[in-house]
Amino acid sequence: MPQNEKHDWAGCLQVAAMSDIGMRRSNNQDHFGVAIAQTWEDWQARGHLFIVADGMGAHAAGELASEIAVEQVRHLYKKYIGKRPAMALTSAIEEANTIINRRGESNAAFHKMGTTCSCLLLLPQGAVMGHVGDSRIYRLRGDKLEQMTFDHSMAWEIKAATAGKDYSSDVYAAIPKNVITRSLGPSAEVEVDLEGAFPLEVGDTFMMCSDGASGPVTDEEIALILHSLDPAKAAQLMIDLANLRGGPDNITVIVARVTDEKMTKDPCKSDPLIEEEDLPPPTVERQVRRIPLTLWLGIGLLLVAAGMAYYLEQIPYALAGVLVAFVATIMAFVYKFTGELVPVQVKKKFRFGKGPYSDVPCHADSNTALNLKILYDELSDAAESNNWTIEWDSVRQMGERAESEMKKGQYYGAAKHFLLAIGSLMSQIRGQKGAKNPLEDDSRVDLA
Repeated sequence: MPQNEKHDWAGCLQVAAMSDIGMRRSNNQDHFGVAIAQTWEDWQARGHLFIVADGMGAHAAGELASEIAVEQVRHLYKKYIGKRPAMALTSAIEEANTIINRRGESNAAFHKMGTTCSCLLLLPQGAVMGHVGDSRIYRLRGDKLEQMTFDHSMAWEIKAATAGKDYSSDVYAAIPKNVITRSLGPSAEVEVDLEGAFPLEVGDTFMMCSDGASGPVTDEEIALILHSLDPAKAAQLMIDLANLRGGPDNITVIVARVTDEKMTKDPCKSDPLIEEEDLPPPTVERQVRRIPLTLWLGIGLLLVAAGMAYYLEQIPYALAGVLVAFVATIMAFVYKFTGELVPVQVKKKFRFGKGPYSDVPCHADSNTALNLKILYDELSDAAESNNWTIEWDSVRQMGERAESEMKKGQYYGAAKHFLLAIGSLMSQIRGQKGAKNPLEDDSRVDLA
């Protein structure tokens, strides 16, 4: 699997995809896939497809599961050419699950192997996501970062189930973060979450990543990185930050940015995402009919006549009038609520899923800026003590500007320039002889 890819499609879309083994693993169980449409017509019909899969299982099982997921989803999505994109993606993920499950059941070494699988389609109708597991898809739009997918993890499931209940943060902190509740492979069937379509706008930046990236790097930092850097530099800095903070897991990142309005204005937008037959059977409801005003007038006259008969002591006629009025009232309500069954109208344009599930503004507080300053200082000290070749003038200029803005209380600008300085240092440190994780002497994996 390529460890990095870069694409610039028709001047409309910039893409960078990278995967790194991290600092603690002996092999990379992550895989990614990038399927860029070859022509404008191909994009109009099927869109661009991006996939991130994070494998789970002993030895090589997880690596195999994620590799199968990426290869099969990419292949099967093209196979289901007769289905609309959203349903084709769902079918592709479900069939990939079947293939992984059968492979696991046929070999004891691969028993119960599994993988997350997060897929992003960029279509004329908008962005559509198919999702299983806890690998994430984010969207940066303007000054807000949104998580578009729901983590299928114990932590997220419990938090969703207890929404509205008064629990302390300590209770949620005690929930294991690495236990996922849904994945491809372990079971013969899997439930796939669909999200979207979310119409595209120029500047929309999507980031897909395994938990090796979203764990060590906060959402606030992700927002700053995507807002400040082009896709290639943003993806690399995500990996660098995760590794500098210990790199406990494999790290995979895909960043895709819409750069031209041609991807946001297209006649194909009016096409539905799914066929009519893919919709659930229409529900029906009993038509409620209006009781004619003349019937109410007739019942009223009967009651008046019965009252007059009672006043004239014509009791039998009075009782008969009341009885007829009562029966007429019953029949009126029977008429009202026994109309014909009619189908409930279903909107043809709708959105799958309930995302976004969380959002953070693109800003920084004093803690965010301070944490990045500490990281920058430690990295600078490590570079100097190891006598690595660094263009210090440009690096220190960024660092000094960051510290100046921090003193003024301009934490967003400070955090941004600390990130830029860290990225510059890491790009120069990477590949130098003997350069492991600069902040961990016992690292087992080179950054090169």
